Amino acid sequence: MTADFELQSPPDAHRIERRKRARSTPIRAQIIKYLASNGASKVADISSGIAFSRDCVRYHLAALESASIVRSDISPEARGRCTPFYALAPGIAVTGA
Repeated sequence: MTADFELQSPPDAHRIERRKRARSTPIRAQIIKYLASNGASKVADISSGIAFSRDCVRYHLAALESASIVRSDISPEARGRCTPFYALAPGIAVTGA
């Protein structure tokens, strides 16, 4: 007899829960949809596209990046010297885009 569900290890379950929480904020959903439609973008472009301040977008991008939903082409340590581009991480499904 087979089960209708898969058992998940605690790290997998934690990662899934973190991704759900990260997507639950409306602005984060807008950022995800923007990146899905426009591809890799700078904070300024995302900010203009969704009509939120750059600081607000940076804050939410950091949360999405820590949840492995979004990735940057530049490491956090180098961001003061270069402008990062953000994109959806490989394998991220966009619902309702």
